Amino acid sequence: MNNHCTLCDLPLPESPFTDKEVEGRFCCSGCLRVQQLLQDLDTEQAQKVREEAARRKKKERYAEAPPDSCREAFLKVSGMHCTTCESFIETLAKRQPGVYKCEASYATELVKIYYDPDMLTGEDLPPLFSRMGYRARPVESEHREDELNTIASLVIGGFFSIIGLVIYVLFLYPTYLNGESIMPLTTAEKLFFVSNIFVMSSFVLFYTGFPILRGAWVSLSVAKPNMDLLVAIAALSAYLYSTGALLTGTTEVYFDVTMAIVMVVSIGQHYENQIKRSKNKLLSQLMEKRIRRARVRRNGTIASVAIQEVRPQDQIIVKAGERIPLDGVVVEGQGVVNEALITGESKPVSKHTGDDVLSGTILTQNALTIEPGSTVKSTIEQMIRLMWDIQAGRSGKQRIADRIAAYFVPGVLVLGALTFAYHLSMGMGSTASLLSALAVLVVSCPCALGLATPLAVASGLREALNEKIIIKTGSVFEGREIPRILALDKTGTLTTGQMQLLDKGTEPAALRYAQAIEQYSSHPLAKAIAGQAGKIDLPVDHFRSYSSGVSGIVENRAVHIGKPEWLREQSVHISVENWEKITRARKNGYVPVAVAWEGRVRSILVVGDQLRAEAPSLAATIKAAGIDLAIITGDSEEAARPLRQKLDPDFLFTGARPESKTEIVRKLSSFGTVAMVGDGSNDALALAEADLGIAFGDLTAIAAESAQIVIPGDRLEHIFSAFMAITLTKRRIRQNLGWAFLYNITTIPLAVAGLINPLFAALAMAASSLLVVTNSSRSMKLRGDWEGQSRRGDTTT
Repeated sequence: MNNHCTLCDLPLPESPFTDKEVEGRFCCSGCLRVQQLLQDLDTEQAQKVREEAARRKKKERYAEAPPDSCREAFLKVSGMHCTTCESFIETLAKRQPGVYKCEASYATELVKIYYDPDMLTGEDLPPLFSRMGYRARPVESEHREDELNTIASLVIGGFFSIIGLVIYVLFLYPTYLNGESIMPLTTAEKLFFVSNIFVMSSFVLFYTGFPILRGAWVSLSVAKPNMDLLVAIAALSAYLYSTGALLTGTTEVYFDVTMAIVMVVSIGQHYENQIKRSKNKLLSQLMEKRIRRARVRRNGTIASVAIQEVRPQDQIIVKAGERIPLDGVVVEGQGVVNEALITGESKPVSKHTGDDVLSGTILTQNALTIEPGSTVKSTIEQMIRLMWDIQAGRSGKQRIADRIAAYFVPGVLVLGALTFAYHLSMGMGSTASLLSALAVLVVSCPCALGLATPLAVASGLREALNEKIIIKTGSVFEGREIPRILALDKTGTLTTGQMQLLDKGTEPAALRYAQAIEQYSSHPLAKAIAGQAGKIDLPVDHFRSYSSGVSGIVENRAVHIGKPEWLREQSVHISVENWEKITRARKNGYVPVAVAWEGRVRSILVVGDQLRAEAPSLAATIKAAGIDLAIITGDSEEAARPLRQKLDPDFLFTGARPESKTEIVRKLSSFGTVAMVGDGSNDALALAEADLGIAFGDLTAIAAESAQIVIPGDRLEHIFSAFMAITLTKRRIRQNLGWAFLYNITTIPLAVAGLINPLFAALAMAASSLLVVTNSSRSMKLRGDWEGQSRRGDTTT
């Protein structure tokens, strides 16, 4: 028998996922559901999806893997700001003895290292990667030293640039224009001022501009020209020419060009880095959920031991309010467990002897004794490992400007050389020819190109914040404008996420009794019932709590409240009418709670999580925009039926756990770009896996940190405002890039012809940058016809 998944060809678990309506066996519920969807596609489309899954599997199978004895480590590396940096860090790692493999991601500033523990320790790794201005440190560390150094360099560089500009305005620019300065100066005095400017520009270039020079050197070392190289060429050309002129006693120098280029680009890069520094902290948040110790019973004694010291034969004791430290089976006791972290569903789950429990879930009632089984494992630890892989394995997209620079840099260098040779051959002196070539390099400096993206991103972030939408990283503006599929987690996103009393039953006295008794219970359903009562004056005697209900004496009546089946086991009569109500409630995904006294159920209360009022209109708007709607829920197929009826999703995935949610998003991406919306910790992995992760609603810190966009509150329409911000910002970026190219197309031929000198080239560069700033600062309209805006051409917005 084939022991591999029918869809993705991964090895099957001990209990494969199957469905009588779907042929085959599957490694997870995500593969099962996707295979079910493939049945509705035509043969060609379905085959393409299967081939893609097989291709990825084959690639993973034959990829060079480090030996089993290796260890993994993760480092933060500050200073990475493009894919060239990734290549350099990975190349640097290959030269280190004891390092098998390295995977870098500039988008998250994370580096994953596989190393030989016999040759290196974890403490040895940061110094190996702290070179060329990069600084590596453990992930857990939180230092602002690099940021403070950057700010200091900008402040000092800005100060010297201002002083230098003042000297230029007072003493040098007038002599360039009419031969006389505001104050008469001797040649020696001019040289004195120029010498001071030389010192200041040197400081600006080599101190403030060090990241640019480092980026240029890195791009050369890995043979990937980028924006830093193009900027460095322009700044260094002006600096070297001016230094040579100073040494020959000439006062017509262009140190101002060097300082202007370095400061404009450095400020733009600093802002871009500020955006990136609000990066994902999901991993550190998950680390806080890690359970370090467990209370175990060994040989009749109870002791607290480290998790890694727990043995299969140990019995773990968990008290009410504590997290379950390891996966296992209940061997003693009964209680109620909140599995929201793992399943995302707000319904509490009763646990009895023989039931499985998952690490990371919270025991809310009573106490349990658990055995970890033959293999000690932790579901929450598996989530942490998955999150490491997602964050470290996803590389950032190459910036548009860097992609352009790969072709632009060689072209500009060749053009500058040809300009020098042409003017020299035409009988012009070497100085004049060199000035023309310098003008070409300066006028080609991509300040406007470099500012086009960060300033447009700043405008988009500002407009989004005005709508209480937090876009955490500028990388969201590099993907496709319109998602092909919008995947929504049910609980807390489409629903309120809070258990509420939806039906107060038919007997007022039953409701009063239930509210009086439930106020003494810590069960989540009890809070929903008693929470709406306000102050309850009814006295309750002999309160008792059970695994499936509670009881107490109210007004001399012994009242029992709980699961209908539990009451039936105690010979309490339940009428046909009440059973019908119980069945309807469960079909709608709600929880029926029976209230009984004197041997008969008097009323059925219904508790559940309600759909948000605007959910149907959201679903309709999504479909009208041509986007497929996918809903992911931990509910059963039966409980999720109302979702299909009310929202009519294109895809409905039921019984989903965090691992399967991630797989579902991954497989949905075979059909197109996926935006995932969720609110809970259990959604974090899926949010990180999606092309666009949106944390929405009364969200957890982990969900917020795993997403690229955060929308607090309960207004679903803000999801579309976020899409508008992305669409309009991308359009603004294209407008800025269009102007930058128009500037280059116009000015470069003039520079080649020798019609402008480096000073006017610098002024033209400043004018183009000003236009980009002005265009980026215009306001955006995020409310309105998102569908029409997103499908419109590149018109001015």
